Amino acid sequence: MTKAEEKKARKALWKKFVDEKFTILAPDMLPIHFEIFTAVLAAKGLNLKIVPPMGREAKDEGLRTVQNDACYPAIITTGQFVSELKTGKYDLSKTAVIMSQTGGGCRASNYISLIRKAFEKEFPTVPVLSLNFSGLEKLYSIPLDLSTSMKLLYSVMYGDLLMNLVDQAEPYHDREKVQAALRGCLDSLKAQAAHRAFYNAKKNYRMILDAFKDLKPAEERKPRVGIVGEIYVKYSPYANNHLANFLVEQGCEVVYPSLAEFCLYCLYNNINDYKRYGQGKKTVFAFKIAYKLFLRATRNEAKITKEAGFKAYEDFEYVVSEGEKVIDTGVKMGEGWLIPAEMVAYAEGDTKNIVVVQPFGCLPNHIVGKGMVRPVKALVPEANIIPLDFDASSTQVNQENRLKLMLANLRRKP
Repeated sequence: MTKAEEKKARKALWKKFVDEKFTILAPDMLPIHFEIFTAVLAAKGLNLKIVPPMGREAKDEGLRTVQNDACYPAIITTGQFVSELKTGKYDLSKTAVIMSQTGGGCRASNYISLIRKAFEKEFPTVPVLSLNFSGLEKLYSIPLDLSTSMKLLYSVMYGDLLMNLVDQAEPYHDREKVQAALRGCLDSLKAQAAHRAFYNAKKNYRMILDAFKDLKPAEERKPRVGIVGEIYVKYSPYANNHLANFLVEQGCEVVYPSLAEFCLYCLYNNINDYKRYGQGKKTVFAFKIAYKLFLRATRNEAKITKEAGFKAYEDFEYVVSEGEKVIDTGVKMGEGWLIPAEMVAYAEGDTKNIVVVQPFGCLPNHIVGKGMVRPVKALVPEANIIPLDFDASSTQVNQENRLKLMLANLRRKP
């Protein structure tokens, strides 16, 4: 197929998804962010539906349909898709599923082929689509024009701010009030998704911060626990067995890295590849511009967050410099150098307690996660770090018992 034919086929395929009102199922990695993403893509005519959290049956379904030596995120996302399609709620002739792909050396770039194989017998008519910026799956990758791409980036920023404020509010206030504030902000952002008002970041930041103005954390902060590790297991409550809720119930304040930080990490790596190896000569200029704009956006958000009396995410370039104390930024398989960089940035700040989530089958993240605990603790001896393994057959009780070992030795800000 020539490029022109491929482009024509892709256009026809996605027109079909819009015209026939396909339901496109997506995994539940970031509940807050993904709700905004669905509104942005709905404005483009795409009906994205986030698969709801499930119980044990979806993990068992994943073990049945995917080889058991595949990584944990691949097993449970596939299991969720299969379980959801089996509910009978969907017209399978007008249903698709979608996965994101970074295009790196991680197995995540191959999830799509695993899902297709799992669908072969029961759901052969259900297409498996891709969301990526790496030129993968050219026919089945969602076409993103500049306007939609920009709205998705704004969604990342709004989602990050909301996630940050919820994490700072829930340990100190009634959960229903916090969720009500979150719901109001999400409804407002979703209503704007088809309009230019969505681009008014300053106004929307103020709207969000105003909604949380009476939900600030207490002056005497609870012990802060940072959660780092593989991106899906780190953020998905279903994948990590509601890790954040458990820590809050145990009297802690949860701290997550921002999604924008991961996006900047990906841009930084592309620029770094050009500097080190001469790769990506044609695209490096675009990556540099995107990096500068995105970095500026995170700094603007941090400034207004601090002015409102909340803690902001660490500056990305500070995180890079912290990581360079223990690892080279050329290490980029999986989350690569980012995990130890986040550990050092937390430990040298006021987040001495750190959980490193380690999904089964993710060799790169075991190396840069669990494998980097010793050098991080050598640099910051007072750090209280626990690697926490996740696999489809493990029980929540075992993980909570491991966490209690860390909680017995909680570190507060000196």
